Amino acid sequence: MSVLAIETKKLNPLLSKYEKSFDNPISILLNARKGLKPQAVFDFISLSQFSTQLIEQLLKKTVKTFTNYKEQNTLLDAVISEKLLKLFALYAKGISVFGSIEEFNKWMGETAFGLGSQIPRDLLDTITGIDLVGEELTRIEYGDLA
Repeated sequence: MSVLAIETKKLNPLLSKYEKSFDNPISILLNARKGLKPQAVFDFISLSQFSTQLIEQLLKKTVKTFTNYKEQNTLLDAVISEKLLKLFALYAKGISVFGSIEEFNKWMGETAFGLGSQIPRDLLDTITGIDLVGEELTRIEYGDLA
């Protein structure tokens, strides 16, 4: 079991459900192509505590659509699956860096100097934005705040 897997299980059991799917870029690619079950959307909502409106903005579909997918056992497409896996990975890293989901969620809602004084949560609508927030977490992790 990898160190990330051990940390993930300690930090949040919900994340451990997806850890094998996001623990490296190849896993993300392959699992995104297969498509995640729609439950992943609702698991991410539970984890992030994001509003329905924000989730709809990030994933470009309504929660009602995801509910229908769930009822019909329809897998998510590769684009949404990839974004969700990247978001789960980001949350695993954020919880690790900040020590709790509450502290990470708090940081996600505040302006971040290293992100051009933007709010991290507002950047999550694109893969590039998710990656930028992840890079900022790495800088914070290593104390590179200048």
